[in-house]
Amino acid sequence: MLNSLYEEAVKKRGEIIEEIEKFDSLDVDIADYWNFEYIEPSNENYKIAAGDGSYSHRKFLAFNLYAVAAYAIIYDGDKLSEIENVELDTSEHHKFFTDKLRAKMSIFEIENAVKAINEYNTDYFLIDGSLFGDLIRPIPKDKDLHNLALENLENIFEFLKHKENIIAISKTSTSNDVFHSNYPDMSIFERLNKAEGYSNPIYKNLSSEMKFEFPIHNDFFRLFEFTIFYLRLDDYKNVLKVELPYRADKKKIEEIISIIKRDSIEGYPYLLKKAHNGVVIKNKNIGELATIIGLYEKSGREMLK
Repeated sequence: MLNSLYEEAVKKRGEIIEEIEKFDSLDVDIADYWNFEYIEPSNENYKIAAGDGSYSHRKFLAFNLYAVAAYAIIYDGDKLSEIENVELDTSEHHKFFTDKLRAKMSIFEIENAVKAINEYNTDYFLIDGSLFGDLIRPIPKDKDLHNLALENLENIFEFLKHKENIIAISKTSTSNDVFHSNYPDMSIFERLNKAEGYSNPIYKNLSSEMKFEFPIHNDFFRLFEFTIFYLRLDDYKNVLKVELPYRADKKKIEEIISIIKRDSIEGYPYLLKKAHNGVVIKNKNIGELATIIGLYEKSGREMLK
């Protein structure tokens, strides 16, 4: 099979390179979309938190062993505080099994965020990923997934009561709301511009994006308008996508950028990176957990070795 793929690579090399060259030659004046401005990092003594989540599982013949975790770090300018949320259990085989783990992870992440704001008086919470994307995702019909989605919506409802404290940051995005191109906006900003700065914002209202009603707190959620912009914190570093769950003007956007920039290293918020490194559950970790519990049942893959 690999030989066939090698032959296909030789055959299609020119065609693929031609497509890439089309991308490089996009007729876009990036100056119409990008603010080439240096923004000073904030020197305010804000208490900032960041959170991330992870999950992993090992499949056995009769069941799955799974682990789900979320981790938040709060930094007050002097010391770090931590919030953890974990679950280790078994589950029957189910076609939506990994979707359930992802849903549980989201629940834990938002629970930590609400706790960081309510109990630790956090000024700003950096959440990894797209909060807007989570909200416009249809509610699953599967009973268990449906119930998990409702629980997550309830948590987001509590979280969004503190909308001015929330900054959502994504490392990847396939959105094309800026250029309306076949290529994602993030890839265009990444490819055609290497300078520090930020994009002109776009504003997206949940009401105009939703094709269904929220099963709970529908009137509350539909009122929300998001400010979305792309950001590069240092020349040649990766482009990030930022979402704020309110309408922010240029002055507010630059204030938020200065806050993000305050504790960033190599073009990325240090607390988000630390939260990710502290929570990631690798395959070897779930294997170690299985060993600690004493699970040695065959998984069914031994015969492939």
